[in-house]
Amino acid sequence: MTSMQARLTTVMVRLMGVKRRMYGSAEKVHKSIAADRRRGPAVPGFKDRLSVEEQHVAGHRVYTVRPKSGHTNRHLLYLHGGGWSLSITSLHWDFIGTLAERLGCSITVPLYPPAPEHTARDVWAMLLPLYRDLVERFSPEVLTVMGDSAGGNLSLSLIMQARQAGLPQPAHLVLVSPCVDISCSDPAMVALERVDPILAPEGVREAGRLYAGGLDPRDPVVSPLYGSLRGLAPITVFTGTLDILNADAHRLRDRARQEGVSLDWFEYPGVMHVWPLYSLPESRRAVDEIVATVEKSPASDRD
Repeated sequence: MTSMQARLTTVMVRLMGVKRRMYGSAEKVHKSIAADRRRGPAVPGFKDRLSVEEQHVAGHRVYTVRPKSGHTNRHLLYLHGGGWSLSITSLHWDFIGTLAERLGCSITVPLYPPAPEHTARDVWAMLLPLYRDLVERFSPEVLTVMGDSAGGNLSLSLIMQARQAGLPQPAHLVLVSPCVDISCSDPAMVALERVDPILAPEGVREAGRLYAGGLDPRDPVVSPLYGSLRGLAPITVFTGTLDILNADAHRLRDRARQEGVSLDWFEYPGVMHVWPLYSLPESRRAVDEIVATVEKSPASDRD
């Protein structure tokens, strides 16, 4: 049963008009991007509890978060959501900090180049070399790739491109409310839009168009739902039923079944897009399940 807290949060988000303000139309997507550029990315708020290092890769910031003890036996690459165009938020950082503490792991968090100033080609010019560096520094069996929303899109595309490049797969891929098809063409989204308090297909399509930069919307680089899942790391999907992207999550699960690929499925009724990032009973349960998934990989003393 959906918690009262989750139901109230959905009502509040709907009353605040997040969809109308950010994703209701192509015009509002552009207004959201302009507001984001004035505000800028959030910064980690847990430096008193965790070690935070900052470096630059291809001209963009990359953070490494780790326990202050310095000892970790797992590593996580986290790709944040935001429609490929919006900056990392305090919600993302809180979630990342919780994962670092619960798992006792180090986490790489790249602030990849945003659309529309940059396109998919620029994103992959940064992320593929970064992934190559991580699999050289860490044993692949202790590396997890994870992302929410647009970051879930990037995470799935990343390990597909790693496979194509002959790079090792990570131990796990964890996708939270992933957007795996930028065309938002599934007819099931029509009904889901009526209950989704955050996303609308028109807004997601415009954000995807800006990110694709001229690539076909069904190119697996930008819509990994259209790529083969064979040979990829085990996939875990978290999806809520008050989310238009739930339709494509089901299509991804169906594709995995057709191709005989391991996919663990966590579908939460009555919760909205990226609910694990909020402070809800369902969020805490999802974090427990994410931690259990990542801990399936063997620990290592490499760091």
